[in-house]
Amino acid sequence: MYYGTRLFPAPAPYDLSTALDRSIPLVPAWITVYFLAYATWIAGFWRIVTSGRTRAIRVSFAYGAALLLCGICFVLFPCTMERPEVVGSDLFSNLIRFLYLVDPPRNLLPSIHVLASYFCWRGMTGCRTIPLRVKTFYFVFWILVCLSILFVRQHVLWDIPAAVADAELMLFLSKILRPEQFGKHGISRKSER
Repeated sequence: MYYGTRLFPAPAPYDLSTALDRSIPLVPAWITVYFLAYATWIAGFWRIVTSGRTRAIRVSFAYGAALLLCGICFVLFPCTMERPEVVGSDLFSNLIRFLYLVDPPRNLLPSIHVLASYFCWRGMTGCRTIPLRVKTFYFVFWILVCLSILFVRQHVLWDIPAAVADAELMLFLSKILRPEQFGKHGISRKSER
């Protein structure tokens, strides 16, 4: 969804940066949280999909729908931001340079990093088979991801509530639509006669 949307023609990107965004310093060490997020998503979604059929289907449906909405936003309302110059030569600074090289600032709102991390935590809430310490870890890590996207200057503040709103909307729709029921009441052999 992220890179595929770049193939579509898009209007000139909008910069939603505020004075507060521009005052946030670049802190290269936060790139560790940014990159560690990928591993936590794999582990988190695995916990969710193995916690029960209904939860697995609803969260998967909601996440897929949320990514689709992200793609629509990226094409119809592309956002950008001005990134600072990276001056250090340490490992963290070099990782920031690598990130900036492979991920130009076009598809910002909503933040997929925030979205995926939020889904990991929210997908676990209310599940009795997942220990509280695991849920707490994913909540804390979601907060750290929100901070990391700001401190590596990859996103602006608006990208965070946009991701949460996207996730909550799709989780709500998933609860109403009950996708775990899709295809469950197919045509039986008796009714075909």
